[in-house]
Amino acid sequence: MNETARRFGRRQLNGLALGGLLAAPLVGCRKHMPKPVLTLGDQKGGMQSLLQLSGALENLNYEIKWAEFADAALLFEALNAGAIDAGIGGDAPFVFFLVSKPKARAIAALNYTNKNLSSAAILVEQKSPITSIADLRGKRVAVVRGSTGHYITLAALRQAGLPLNAVTFTFLDPSDSLSSLSTGAVDAWATWEPYVAAGELHDGLRPLPIPQGLLAGLGFIVATDEAIANKQPQLTDFISRFGQARRWAAANPAAFAAGFAKDTGVPEDVAAAYVALDSYQTAKIDDTRIATVQQLADLYADSGLLQNHSDISYGFDKAFPFPGS
Repeated sequence: MNETARRFGRRQLNGLALGGLLAAPLVGCRKHMPKPVLTLGDQKGGMQSLLQLSGALENLNYEIKWAEFADAALLFEALNAGAIDAGIGGDAPFVFFLVSKPKARAIAALNYTNKNLSSAAILVEQKSPITSIADLRGKRVAVVRGSTGHYITLAALRQAGLPLNAVTFTFLDPSDSLSSLSTGAVDAWATWEPYVAAGELHDGLRPLPIPQGLLAGLGFIVATDEAIANKQPQLTDFISRFGQARRWAAANPAAFAAGFAKDTGVPEDVAAAYVALDSYQTAKIDDTRIATVQQLADLYADSGLLQNHSDISYGFDKAFPFPGS
């Protein structure tokens, strides 16, 4: 496995204590009381790096601990187990997560401001004879089960008029997907940024042409029911700070790319390509966004990934206080 595969496919867990102890007088003396702790799941350090670079974590009156995961599926698995309080993931893996009827709900949306820029792609080797979605018929495609890559492949097959079972999906994590593609064990790899940019710029892969607008352009901040009940002030504050950080990123893409590369070890050209597509802003959960995600769930049901066409609105907390609303 090459260095890019190791760097991008490795799951890491780390903790970062922000701040110290809140001193408060108790019975005539000063006694140190611990700050509330919010444990957040991150993917490839992107959220943590952004918040630190933007200065959005200044004057924090609670502690944040971070857990890093290779993909949203692993993040949501930890969320379901109660190992983290909240995390961020795309609409496709979130829908698949809802199948397990988790004790967790989306409390804020991430709305991509430019839906013509796709954050996912279907990659093949440069020498591959596959040049179109139609050429994928009968081929093996590596994906993380229920991921954005999985969804975009199904959506592209439908758009091309092919049956949803026209390809054989091989469920692998990103690092194994890359190595399997390089050895010919699979014919294509459907994935998301920054794996797409790394594949194109460093691993000799090329994306298949797919129609724009296949992705809904949504992600979600998802929290456990326990955290929603017991850590609402911290979650609301975090959403506000994350929105502040996103506005900083939009205004300072070069600084974000440089800092992201330094913080995560991602090559600078990959970081720049990733940031160019990183155009989302925080938004309130509403019926329109829920309906959009329902369409995604219905496609999963049509493909057999979900057992039936069920209402997934239970996975959203429209009442959670959105900052500024």
